[in-house]
This record gives sequence, C-alpha cells and structure tokens, in this order.
Amino acid sequence: MYPGDGVRRSAARRVTEQVESIAQGVAQRVIDLVVESLDMNALIAQIDLNAVLARVDLNEVADRIDLNQIVDRLDVNRLMARVDINQIVSQIDVEALVKNTDLGAIMVSSSSTLATEAVDRGRSHAVSMDDTLARWVGKIRRNHRGRAEPPELPTPPEEP
Repeated sequence: MYPGDGVRRSAARRVTEQVESIAQGVAQRVIDLVVESLDMNALIAQIDLNAVLARVDLNEVADRIDLNQIVDRLDVNRLMARVDINQIVSQIDVEALVKNTDLGAIMVSSSSTLATEAVDRGRSHAVSMDDTLARWVGKIRRNHRGRAEPPELPTPPEEP
C-alpha cells in the first residue's frame, strides 16, 4: 500500500457521494417535470381497464376489507324499508316446507314439554295443598288440646 492511497480513496468516496447526490436531485427534478407535463385524462383514456382488472386478485382485495366497519356505516332502518316482505313470503314453498318438517317429532317434543309443565304445576299445587292442610290440622289440634304439638309417631313393635 502506498502512503497516499488512503487519502485518495477518501477523496474519491466524497466526490462519488457528491456526484450521486447531484444525480438524485437532477433525476427527481426531471421526474417532477415529466409528471407535471402529463395529461392524466389522456393517459387514463389509453388504459385498458378490463386488462387491469383481469390482473387484480379479488381475494386479496376482499381480505383487506373490514366488514364490521362497513356494517357500522349501514342505515339498517333504511335498508329494511326497502325489503318487500310480501315478495319474500310469496317465494316460500309451504308444501315443501311441510313435507320436510318432521311434525311428529315437533308434536312429541311439544307434548312432552306440556306434560312436564303440567306435572310440575301439579306437584306445586300438591305441596301448597299439603302446607294448607298442615296449617289447618295444626289449628284444629291447638284448639282441641289447647296447645300445638307435633303429631304422634307410631310406636315400634316390641322385640321378643
């Protein structure tokens, strides 16, 4: 290595950096001038929109859509005002709906639910009646003996 090589390389590097910086500035200015001089309407008119859209990946576009944000912006009342319920109902095939419905299972399910509710109500009424009868018996026993006592328990048989 020669004694002046380090100084020359450092100077060359500084000159190179300055030239690159000037070149970038010139390139940026040229690009700005070209963009400013373009007639965007004429440029867009030359674009084959179908060819551009054919290259768009709609799945990727859909992945970027925030559906919650779209739904939040919807006026549901206005949307529902546009729905023709009569037209929707007229398209329902009631006969096919009845054919595909297991009415027997629905009736069994509904009958068992009604039976369960009836049994539960019967039990509830029986408990209520039992409580009422117990209060009456208690009142009768108090009036007869003068004080309330628990009922007498049967005596167990004696062992031999």
